[in-house]
Amino acid sequence: MDGIEEKVHDVLKPLEGLNVHSCDTSGIVMVSILCLLCLAVCFFGYRIYRFAFGVFAFLVGFGLQAALGSAWIRQSEGHGITEKVIVVVCAILWGTLFLVLARRYYERIQKILGYVVGVILGLVLTAVLLYLLQKPVDNWIGSKYQGWQSYAGITLGVPIALLTGYGCRNFVKFLVMFITAFAGAAGAWRWGSSLIECKSVDYEPVDRLMENRLFNVAIFVALGLLGLAAQFFSQPRRTAKASVATQDADQS
Repeated sequence: MDGIEEKVHDVLKPLEGLNVHSCDTSGIVMVSILCLLCLAVCFFGYRIYRFAFGVFAFLVGFGLQAALGSAWIRQSEGHGITEKVIVVVCAILWGTLFLVLARRYYERIQKILGYVVGVILGLVLTAVLLYLLQKPVDNWIGSKYQGWQSYAGITLGVPIALLTGYGCRNFVKFLVMFITAFAGAAGAWRWGSSLIECKSVDYEPVDRLMENRLFNVAIFVALGLLGLAAQFFSQPRRTAKASVATQDADQS
């Protein structure tokens, strides 16, 4: 157990450096903005994701055509305004086409993304499990089975990744809600606690409370659950019905 606790502490140690080191006006303003952005992600993560998804699709189409047009302009003898206008117009058309296709096949793309995210999640879980167990297992078996973690990583990682990918293929929306809610909650409370510490300098009860790990975990979990509930009950009705219909079709 001591080895596992050390591994967990090593993983979480970088987060300790996210606090405010300067309580001057500029530092407080910057951290306040970051805190508000994290709260927006926590409570509106899925809506931000849907908007960003369309923007990303447009940028992909625009960028591909712009790169193609830049290569054409470099090869052509003249670098007049006509070629540049043609490239810009075609880039906008490509971006619009990608945007329309992304919206038209949104559910299918989400299913593919869900599978990919599930595979990545399975690999990450396997890696974290092996990372936490490496030292205790090494102390237990000694050097007799040296290199066991590489073999176990592939042997366990591939089936776990495939299973999590298959299980998450229809739940990318809920994965986005869950990830953004708790990631936003973690950032918001980290920056918010830094602001509280700035406002309560040398006030021992508050300092003692802020150093309590159980209190910090409780606030993080409560804020994450509030953000998750807010995103779930405020999701667009049309996407909620479409998601239910897709899951029913897959089950039938």
